[in-house]
Amino acid sequence: MNKKALDAEKEYNTKAKAALQSIEPENALEYFNKAENLYGCAYVKFLTGELDEAKVILTLINGSSSAVNWLLCLINIINGENITRNPTYFQIRNYYEQDLEMLFKYHQTEIIEKIIKKITYLEKFNREIYKYTARVLLNNNYIQRAKKYIEKSISISYKDPETHYIYGMIYEKMNEKEKAKDEYQKAIEVSKEYNPAKIKLNELQ
Repeated sequence: MNKKALDAEKEYNTKAKAALQSIEPENALEYFNKAENLYGCAYVKFLTGELDEAKVILTLINGSSSAVNWLLCLINIINGENITRNPTYFQIRNYYEQDLEMLFKYHQTEIIEKIIKKITYLEKFNREIYKYTARVLLNNNYIQRAKKYIEKSISISYKDPETHYIYGMIYEKMNEKEKAKDEYQKAIEVSKEYNPAKIKLNELQ
């Protein structure tokens, strides 16, 4: 592929990603098609709830990347199908949170619920799954549900400063400033160099 073609492909992918973030799936799909980006096309179908179409596209490129394998696994989870390939720790760490955020952006609440219902299965591969879920729920103003999952995360990983930090943010949203400060302090006790908690504590003093 010559430089001109490579530059055009890069431009199409950039425009597609921008359209995706702007909730313009038709434009995103058009640009991903022009870039011949099959994964991008499948991801648009995934976000718009066209899971069967997404799966057909992903099957064509099965095994080509970690992102493809993860999305195939996630669609199997959503559809309640037999999972032939388990997710990995790094796939969950790298993709789970951003995919949930994008599904919220596209108002796919039914799909989100199906994913969260499988959280105990996903925990087998990455025990931080509760923290990730809590953060996304917090970002989307599901405060009480976020609190439920961060409490589960603390019961598993008490010495994770980020978990206490997220709990503190939840308490801030609930206007419980003293409890928030307590969680930020715990984050610092767990890791003295955890600066986000130090910044929050200074803001609340």
